[in-house]
Amino acid sequence: MRSLEAIQKAMDFYYQITGLRSYFVQDIGDVDSAKEKNFFCKCIKMSNKALEHCEDCTIENYTNALGKNEIQMYSCHAGLVKWSVPVDFEDVKGVIVSEGVITSQQIEDKERWIEYIVVKYDLPKEIMMQNYEKIVEMDEKEVNDSIQLLLALLSYYKTLCE
Repeated sequence: MRSLEAIQKAMDFYYQITGLRSYFVQDIGDVDSAKEKNFFCKCIKMSNKALEHCEDCTIENYTNALGKNEIQMYSCHAGLVKWSVPVDFEDVKGVIVSEGVITSQQIEDKERWIEYIVVKYDLPKEIMMQNYEKIVEMDEKEVNDSIQLLLALLSYYKTLCE
C-alpha cells in the first residue's frame, strides 16, 4: 500500500467512527482551508475576511505541528476546537487537520456565539443557525480519545506501507 493511500484510509475510518472529517496537508503551499468539508466552515468561508483568517490559522498550526512534531490543539477564529496531527511515513510527511468541534459551553452560549460570527464576518444569521446544529459536540476527554484513535489508525496503516 502506498503512503498517501494509507493516510487517506486512516482518515476515512476516522470519519466513519467519529463523524469528523479531516484533510491531509503535505506542504505549506497545499494549505487550502476551503478543502474542509464540514458545512459550518464552508458557510463561514462565504466571507473573504473569514477565509483569510482561516488560512492564517491553518498555516500557523500546520507549521507548528510539523516543526515541533507534536499535535497542535487550538480554537480557530470562529471558535471551533480543532487539532493538527503531524504525520511521518517513510516517504510522506505532513499534517492531518481535523474538522472543528464545539464544547458544551458553546451549546449554552449558542445565540451569542452565532451573533458574534454573523456580525464579525457579515454572514446570514439563518444559515449560520441552521449549520450550527450540524457541528459535532465533544468534551475534552472525547477530543483526546478521538486524537488517540486517529494516531492508532495512522500507526496501523503505516505498518502496511513498510
